[in-house]
Amino acid sequence: MLNRSKKDNNNLKEIINSKFLKLAKFQKQIDDNVTQCLTCERKCKIPKGKAGFCKTRINKDGQIYSIVYGLIPALSINPIEKKPLYHFYPGSKALTVGTYGCNFTCFWCQNHHLSKTNPLKVVQFATIDEFLSPEKLIEMALKRKCQGTSISFNEPTLLFEYALEVFKLAKQNGLYNTYITNGYMTEEVLRDLIDAGLDAMNIDIKGEADMVQKYCGVDVEKVWRNAKLAKDLGVHIEITTLIIQELNSNEKIIKRIAEKILNKLGEDTPYHISRFFPHYKSQEYGISEPTPINLLYKAYDMAKKVGLNYVYLGNLPTTNYDHTYCPKCTKLVIKRKILGVEETFLDPKGNCKYCGFPICII
Repeated sequence: MLNRSKKDNNNLKEIINSKFLKLAKFQKQIDDNVTQCLTCERKCKIPKGKAGFCKTRINKDGQIYSIVYGLIPALSINPIEKKPLYHFYPGSKALTVGTYGCNFTCFWCQNHHLSKTNPLKVVQFATIDEFLSPEKLIEMALKRKCQGTSISFNEPTLLFEYALEVFKLAKQNGLYNTYITNGYMTEEVLRDLIDAGLDAMNIDIKGEADMVQKYCGVDVEKVWRNAKLAKDLGVHIEITTLIIQELNSNEKIIKRIAEKILNKLGEDTPYHISRFFPHYKSQEYGISEPTPINLLYKAYDMAKKVGLNYVYLGNLPTTNYDHTYCPKCTKLVIKRKILGVEETFLDPKGNCKYCGFPICII
């Protein structure tokens, strides 16, 4: 939380460079001292001079501001397969950006150097040279011959206001837009992102309700709600679960997650099952070894048995579990290499070239 004097509170725009401040689009004033942030489902009620849970939102003089607008410490050009998005413009590249902070409490975070860094401690010393405007971002994407944008690394919902501008400009320039997300934004935020040009999301389903509440501090049903809403509104959805031994590796858990994907999102929804490697505070929680590979194979078999057409294993050396096979004739239709596409066996309409079955590919 921000611990500042009344004088400091009145001068936050001087303490935090105004370039990085952006009025939050969704907020609600509770009383003279408290305003509620309505960006994610935590819906923090933030007193004046304080910050919300993610530390990217502050209450300045009764209004909520984002303090990370254009603060982009992470930027890279990634194959779309790295997201992972396997059924969305295969072989294309996305200019990918992220900032600091997170609204989850996962002890295993792979990007903890960003997500667990307090944005308040960084932005006070950020200079104008570190500001990346949406216009400059799109200029970079075009110059580097990317086909789209992606907001990732930390939770992209925290860059909501920035994403709106980026997505609109991307669409004007013929680029696609993607979110790699925990899916915990409010419905209003999700609808706004889609209206601005969000095309695809990989949503992390971390486990079942009890596990997600205990280790992430949130209600996973809100994530499922958003996945279905986005799907219904025409967004391409892929789901990822990181398999952590003894937390969500039980076959019954995988079965129930796969069944929810099937029933809520459809049999053609790609499901990525990824191997866990210890990161961040994993050892403090008694987990010091990667997930045994045989557990991933069992999870794969269970998800396929449930009826999902496209199941993949991630965080493994390149294997046959990276490739796409026709659900009808079972022949290889997309052969992948490490973070890319090596060869495709599809007709111009995206159907299996062997039997004509329509493969769910954008």
